[in-house]
Amino acid sequence: MENIALNRWQWRVVLLGWVTYAAFYFGRINLATALPAIEADLKWSPEQISALAGAGLWTYAFGQLINGWLGQYVDTRRMVLIGIIGSTLVNLLFAVTSSLPLMFVLWLVNGFFQSMGWGPILRTLTEALAPDQRRRIAGAFGASYVVGSALTWILSGLLLSVGQWRMIFVIPPLLMMGFGLIWYRFSTPARAASSAHSPLSLSTAPAALREMWPILITSLIAGAIINGALIYAPSYIAQTLPLDQAALTAIIFPICGLLGTVWLGGWILRRLHGNALRSLAALLLLSALARALAFLLPTSTLSAVVLLAGMGITSYGLSNVLLTAVPLTAYPHLGTSLVAGLIDACHSIGGAIGSTMVGLLLAQGDWSLVFGMWTLLPLIALGILSLVIRNRTVADQKERLA
Repeated sequence: MENIALNRWQWRVVLLGWVTYAAFYFGRINLATALPAIEADLKWSPEQISALAGAGLWTYAFGQLINGWLGQYVDTRRMVLIGIIGSTLVNLLFAVTSSLPLMFVLWLVNGFFQSMGWGPILRTLTEALAPDQRRRIAGAFGASYVVGSALTWILSGLLLSVGQWRMIFVIPPLLMMGFGLIWYRFSTPARAASSAHSPLSLSTAPAALREMWPILITSLIAGAIINGALIYAPSYIAQTLPLDQAALTAIIFPICGLLGTVWLGGWILRRLHGNALRSLAALLLLSALARALAFLLPTSTLSAVVLLAGMGITSYGLSNVLLTAVPLTAYPHLGTSLVAGLIDACHSIGGAIGSTMVGLLLAQGDWSLVFGMWTLLPLIALGILSLVIRNRTVADQKERLA
């Protein structure tokens, strides 16, 4: 039986990767907390805000495809540092402009730099840990982006409380750069791609995509429901609270998401004996039920907190299984960095579409339209996965009888 205990060097690799990826969110989620203040200060429309909100997600998705592939070949230590420094510089420029076109372009560039983190860091873990060790830390490692989101919202809420939304794009990004320098100083670059973990080639791509397509569609939908809520949670709470209190109260979404990341996703995986498709189906059903509560609860701060808590637990549990457990345990033979890039790219494309749709729906009506979309999307993914699970079950039964 394989020894799953991590030695001191392996724990250092995990901790450095965990902290560094959490720090990436200081230069990404800060926009979500600042959006209501930007809209009020610069007198922008919901359509303009929705365009800015989704900008970085598109280039983040494109960057995941490129940087996920590059992450199999280059020095991962340098690649992560370049991403952090680039994102920091873009945030600092964002802080000193009020032009929507320039802000839009800057956040497009920021999305690309932000995409240099996840795939290379996961590849570093794959090279440092055995398969059983990766399964052991998958749930806890996914908590990095939840903690990063929560800390960003707390710090941003404090800055908003003194009327300094522009400082949200100065102080958190500078902290991010500090953690990036620590990563570069103390981390070890991953080895060159080995034959056992060779990247996906053009000849194997069709078969791999046929194998992964339900996961990729689920990632699109998971991205839409988590990023839409992540970006617009402060705006939703702001219906009943002042902006600074709304930003601080909205951290219930990532805080409860921590519970979903560390506990719910892992618990369902264990109960279903590691079956990824069945686990994702269960989490999609829970996600739809959590959002359907919006049609039963009255409009109030308490109801908003309950809704954000339920959405946080289910959304982060779903995304953690997709973004962390699947690349680390299910497809290492295709190249962990590349698989993580493909899944994260779909997740981000879904997030860009989802966040844009939220803004457009809010411009046309009220939050009931948004919650209707958020309830329907996971049910669509559940239907797709149910067909795939059924077909696989029938195939397995025929194989046993043969």
